[in-house]
Amino acid sequence: MKVRIKQKRKEAGLSQEALAKQVGVTKGAISQWEQGATNPSGQNLYSLAKALGVSAEWLLSGKSSKAAQIKDELVFHETEIVDGDAPLGTDEVEIPYFREVEMAAGDGRTQVIENHGAYMRFSLPRLARAGVDPKQAACATVTGDSMEPAIFDGSPIGIDKSCHQIIDGKVYALDHGGMLRVKRLYRMPLGRMRVVSDNHIEYPEETYTIGDPDAPKIIGRVFWWETFA
Repeated sequence: MKVRIKQKRKEAGLSQEALAKQVGVTKGAISQWEQGATNPSGQNLYSLAKALGVSAEWLLSGKSSKAAQIKDELVFHETEIVDGDAPLGTDEVEIPYFREVEMAAGDGRTQVIENHGAYMRFSLPRLARAGVDPKQAACATVTGDSMEPAIFDGSPIGIDKSCHQIIDGKVYALDHGGMLRVKRLYRMPLGRMRVVSDNHIEYPEETYTIGDPDAPKIIGRVFWWETFA
C-alpha cells in the first residue's frame, strides 16, 4: 500500500502537506503511511482514496473491480431521479441537479445553476464508502456524444463539488461560459490545462490557462455515471 499511496500522490502533484490537508490528517500520518509504518483505515482510508482519485479497494490490494477497470470510476446502482415530494428513505439523500437555463435577457445565453426542484437519490452508505460528503454532492445529465463510448448522451452523472484539484485523466463537470460540459482534464506546465473528450475524432482537445476569463470553471469531479445496458 505504501508504494501505491506515494505513487498516486506524486502523480497528482501533491506534497505530503497538501495531501494531509485534503484527507484531514497530519503530514506525519501521510509520511507514516508512505513508509509503511502504519496503514490508513476507516474514514481516513476513504478520504485518502478520494483525494488521490482512486478506490479504497485499489489502495488496499492494488486491484479494482471489473467495472472500475473498465471505467476507472465508481459505479453505483439503484439511483433514482425524482421530482416532487416523494417520501425519502432513512438511508437515502437527495442530491440537487445542475442544469443550463436561458438567462433573463432572452438573447440565447445560458447559465449553469443548481435546480433544487429535481434531484437524484443516492444511498448514504454508498456515498460514505466513496468518501463523498452528501452536502458536496450534486448531479447533472450529459448532453451530446463527446464523451462516448464511456458516457452516453442522456446519462446522469454524480459530481463531488469539493474536488477541484486536477488529477490527470479524471472526468470533471465544467461551467464554460454558461455551458455545462463534462470532460477529462490534464495538467500542463505554466498553469495550463488540457480539456479532452473521449470522442476525440469529432471533438479535438482544447487548452486553457487556468483562471483565464475564457477558461472553463471546475464544478467538481465526476465520481459516478449511469451505464446503460
